[in-house]
Amino acid sequence: MSASVAELAREVQLLVRRLRGWAGSSWEVPAGGGVSRAERTARLIDELAVLGERAGVASPPGLRPPRLAPHALADQVAVLAEELLARLAEADPASFAAGEVLRDAQAAVTTTRADLDGAGFGFRMR
Repeated sequence: MSASVAELAREVQLLVRRLRGWAGSSWEVPAGGGVSRAERTARLIDELAVLGERAGVASPPGLRPPRLAPHALADQVAVLAEELLARLAEADPASFAAGEVLRDAQAAVTTTRADLDGAGFGFRMR
């Protein structure tokens, strides 16, 4: 596994660990872009599905994951990221397409983490 894929795996792990720590109204806290944490996480799920398609993950083209309840979003992120990471680890590191997908995946995950971190400690404002 290349260092870049390993770094992406670490970023995903940190994000999933954070997502698994939220329950109930924590998902309703506004995140970056004025959407809730649940909505922001769902956006990442769609991004991971598109990135997986670009990387050649064996999903039907154009298929997007179903919208799940907030308590299941962390697992959905974990599964999609695991599939993408496995595909990227198998890819030729010199491949332009694989390198581009890896960069886009790193940007998607780190931007999502930053958006969710900006929401503070998880208390919903009244």
